[in-house]
Amino acid sequence: MTFAAILLAANGCGSDTPAGSGEPTPNEFDAARRAARIETTGCGLAPDRTGSGVAVGDGLVITVAHLVARADAIEVTVGNGEAVEAAVTAVDLNLDLAALRIPSNGIPDIELSDAARGATGLIVGGAASGTVAFEVKDVVSLSIEEVLGSARHSRSGYELRSVTTTGDSGAGVYDPEHRLIGIVFATGRDGESTWITSSAEVEGFLAETGGDRTPIACNAESSRLELP
Repeated sequence: MTFAAILLAANGCGSDTPAGSGEPTPNEFDAARRAARIETTGCGLAPDRTGSGVAVGDGLVITVAHLVARADAIEVTVGNGEAVEAAVTAVDLNLDLAALRIPSNGIPDIELSDAARGATGLIVGGAASGTVAFEVKDVVSLSIEEVLGSARHSRSGYELRSVTTTGDSGAGVYDPEHRLIGIVFATGRDGESTWITSSAEVEGFLAETGGDRTPIACNAESSRLELP
């Protein structure tokens, strides 16, 4: 897969299937078939965890870094498929994003989009909540602590009016045309707010990391992933 093929579309602009091609365009590929359930075995003393992800292309899944940053072994189930082993090939602790490589599954490159205040759509494939509706409360610049650290970093994202919970982090957030506008990373204490990392940050992460780096390995002494 080449990440140049991942498109960032202007909000409200879709693409049509070429006449006679018989093949779905990326935004027509059912978001539910991209939904990934992620099960981790803890690295060292870290606990096992369950979370969510998005299959963004053939054999490539993205999720939140905080789900896999302390994982020894990872299994991923995409759509209605079988659970397969996954390797973490890239992590950005500032953006809280990670790329997982799984066996080839023929899933086409995803199409990305942005959103404006008041836009609606669906959060699809949350490991805890399944599929839920959302409305964009605001377009925001998020300041959060890096994963496994204390330094603060800013990134673009959205605050959504939507009910999600623990286990939904990593789920894909889609507009009505099935284009990805972001990835869930946090839920508000009021149970009615969800924060997501924007598709622009996702696109930049994929472009910089690629999907074929040396897998990152568990260091049992530190209970976290490190470069081998």
